[in-house]
Amino acid sequence: QQELQLQPTSQSESSPDQKSPERVDENCSASDHFTKFNPQQYLECFYKSAGEDLAMQVVLFFLPGILYRLPPRIETMLDLGAGPTVYLPIACRDRVETIYTSDYAPANRQALQQWVEKRHSFDWTKVCTWISNIEASHETAEQMQQKARDKIRAVLDVNVHECPVVRGVDWKADETIQVPQQFDLVTTVFCLEYSGETLQDYLRAVKGACSLVKPGGYLMQGGVLDADSYNFDGKRFRSHRLMREHVTMGLKENDFFTEEDASGEHEFKFMTHEDIYIMIAKRKC
Repeated sequence: QQELQLQPTSQSESSPDQKSPERVDENCSASDHFTKFNPQQYLECFYKSAGEDLAMQVVLFFLPGILYRLPPRIETMLDLGAGPTVYLPIACRDRVETIYTSDYAPANRQALQQWVEKRHSFDWTKVCTWISNIEASHETAEQMQQKARDKIRAVLDVNVHECPVVRGVDWKADETIQVPQQFDLVTTVFCLEYSGETLQDYLRAVKGACSLVKPGGYLMQGGVLDADSYNFDGKRFRSHRLMREHVTMGLKENDFFTEEDASGEHEFKFMTHEDIYIMIAKRKC
């Protein structure tokens, strides 16, 4: 049985010298992600070494247990608000037949397309190694990535505060592909609470995400509780201070299961460590 052994979170930037004036990060709204989010700096800060960022460690550690609660085969998956990241398609590569990925910011969608086309400079090897160690997989990082790439059908332009959520298609594997209106699995990690700054914003984002899940399908959600912002690249992006009861509220409002079922139906599971959470919920039919 695995034990969660986490390393201290590293600081993305060194502490200022005592004689130097303290650096003040630029204060950005949630909507500033559209123009001020730097994909490469984000990846370098949080994903360059998966073993150093606490939030990344917790999410990756709990992912296999969350995936266990899904049916053995999933037809369609949408990674909603993926940013420039691809670890969820990689982790789901053996369970999902077709994968769609997406984001709100144009720069992030461009980074996703570059990764699919093997033109991106960021090295995902350490993240893949972390995933494969948890899985006890013998695949190489390149094999894991290529398997995920082969299943990605499109990169979508999305906004969880609008209806419909999917606003357009930036890239398709081929022109014959028809993007589904709903998916068997929607994953959204470090996204919904960062898309706005109030509880109302969050609940609207949850409604948008849930609208993309088929009846009987699943929503996998993760993030950080009790935090009102996050910092990188000299910027502080404000967010909604999410509490666990807000997560439950959003699910209930959109007809999802919110309690663990002792019968083993795997309708709901919530895992948390150090205010970092990941959960899966099934939509009622």
